[in-house]
Amino acid sequence: ILEESGYKNRVAFLMDKVMRKLGLNGKAFVPMVIGFGCSVPAIYATKTLEDEKSRKLTAVMAPFMSCGARLPVYGLFTAAFFGAKAGLIVVSLYLLGIVVAILSGLFLKRFSAFKVDNKALLIELPPYRLPSLKVIVRSTSRRVKMYLKKAATAILAALMVLWALTYFPNNGDTKTSYMASFGRALQPILAPTGFADRWETAAAVVPSIAAKEIVVGFMAQVLPLVEESSEEEALTISLASDLKEQGENLIVALKDSFIGAFSPSSYFGLFLAPDEEEIEKEGRGVIQATKNLWSDDLAPLRAYSFMVFILLVVPCVVALAAIKQEFGVKFTLFVVGFMTAVPYVVSTLIFQIGRVFF
Repeated sequence: ILEESGYKNRVAFLMDKVMRKLGLNGKAFVPMVIGFGCSVPAIYATKTLEDEKSRKLTAVMAPFMSCGARLPVYGLFTAAFFGAKAGLIVVSLYLLGIVVAILSGLFLKRFSAFKVDNKALLIELPPYRLPSLKVIVRSTSRRVKMYLKKAATAILAALMVLWALTYFPNNGDTKTSYMASFGRALQPILAPTGFADRWETAAAVVPSIAAKEIVVGFMAQVLPLVEESSEEEALTISLASDLKEQGENLIVALKDSFIGAFSPSSYFGLFLAPDEEEIEKEGRGVIQATKNLWSDDLAPLRAYSFMVFILLVVPCVVALAAIKQEFGVKFTLFVVGFMTAVPYVVSTLIFQIGRVFF
């Protein structure tokens, strides 16, 4: 709608002075805004920039914007650990993403690979016009189909691998699965961030790269939502029943996290303090299971550190595929390395400084 109305070019013109401080021109502002919706179209939107260095710098900064896929993760952990302050916590995460993107731009523009020539912005300002519904529907449908095609292949493949890692080698026993072993191996590395004292949260970093919203389903799979089955019952679990249970847990997880994030009438709402007695009654829910991850005084700080890591860590595989398509394998590997180091440093600083005040 902004594109068809003629406002998009005016935004670029108005933001040119601000963006130049980051070594970019005003056109780079549009991919940044798009990044709040999804990193994939934000990467493709860098095509509007003229030179390759501007495109690359924008492509590094845009994924730090908090896309909609991260909201279920925020909803789950803020409902479990922050109660009435959950809304402020979510806002702080959005602001943190913007700050980190700005600092990253200021840091990277010092290197020749990202140093852009300070050229004047020449842009045509088309007249305002009423957007055509037909054009908008056709354009939107085409872009959505392109996205779904990529998501249905890349994300589906990642989900299949994730399921195998959590199911084998002991037929659904997540505590002895390959994913659990990998999570325990990551724990010493991620220990300074504060949230990795549990293998579940350490291992959750891996599925977050497949797609951020998968973290909620992953937590529903690996955390005990109901009382543990007896050993005899566990031996009778079949592949079909395990798949069914995981699907049901994912639905419960998404429902609970959505209620936790957006329902003002719920005790898990963003701005209402939770009723502890009701939480106890709701012990089967994924929110209560998440709440049981940590019981010490640093639990909220650990949860915040984890959400910051998910916010800043490598974007989803579909976004990485878009970066590879636009810039090549070498630059994609740089983005992966940079967006692994940044969340590690930021989460560590938040936890280590924050624990001084707890």
